[in-house]
Amino acid sequence: MSENPVVVAYRGPDSSGAVQLGSAIAAAIRQPLVLVTAYHYDAVALGAAATPGADNERRFEAAHARVERAHRLVPAGIEVREHVVPADRIAEALAVHAHEVDASVLVVGRDFDGHVTREVLERAPCPLAVSPLSVPLPGDEPLRRIAVAYDASPAARYAVTAATHLAIASGGTVELVSVASEGGDDATDAASVAARVHEGVEARATVLHGDPAAALVDASEQFDLLVCGSRARGRILSAVLGSVSSRLVRGAHCPILLVPPRVRHRASAPLGLTTAAG
Repeated sequence: MSENPVVVAYRGPDSSGAVQLGSAIAAAIRQPLVLVTAYHYDAVALGAAATPGADNERRFEAAHARVERAHRLVPAGIEVREHVVPADRIAEALAVHAHEVDASVLVVGRDFDGHVTREVLERAPCPLAVSPLSVPLPGDEPLRRIAVAYDASPAARYAVTAATHLAIASGGTVELVSVASEGGDDATDAASVAARVHEGVEARATVLHGDPAAALVDASEQFDLLVCGSRARGRILSAVLGSVSSRLVRGAHCPILLVPPRVRHRASAPLGLTTAAG
């Protein structure tokens, strides 16, 4: 099997949830875990007297110590690597590193204002997992109760693919969650798709009512992971991804796995979707 690691952005204690979420995904799909931390690097002016800045060295050492401490959060049995990168923008650094290692998933943590999540999602070459602010540390438990925000769009079908692969790997279940729309056929389609999910996975469809984002936030309390497509064309996805930071990242009761628009099917990959270099 080819190697497609799970890459986790680690910036300190507020990223603990991201490390444990990344660990759960890596354990399920049997891939290495790569802890990435970035530090601000001041470019040194060119010239005969130019020398590496002392501030850069201090920042590097602090970043290296920080990412080493993150190892304590990773359960035994998972292969762990670390990468310290000089960067002004963590989102760009994460996307570049994910591409370099052909990551299957990028994981970010407690994003207080949502801008990192938005910027990473814009650049992400593979699925993006988010450990929201309101969620306690997931511990070492596997991701078994997996939901999909389903609205009959192509992006939602990619989300079903990712959820199904995770459920197969972890021995979990898949629930396609639709929010009823007047005259819509999302619920009927969800039931049909659920019936065709891999025969080794227990799957069902559920219909909710009300505001899509609010309904999903409320329902998320029942699940270990909520998977969403990110092509904002359906009723659910338009509402959810128009306010990822304010509604789901801040309010969801479980981690979120977002599938960016550029991702497509790839049967040989851990989640059945294209990886970062794909």
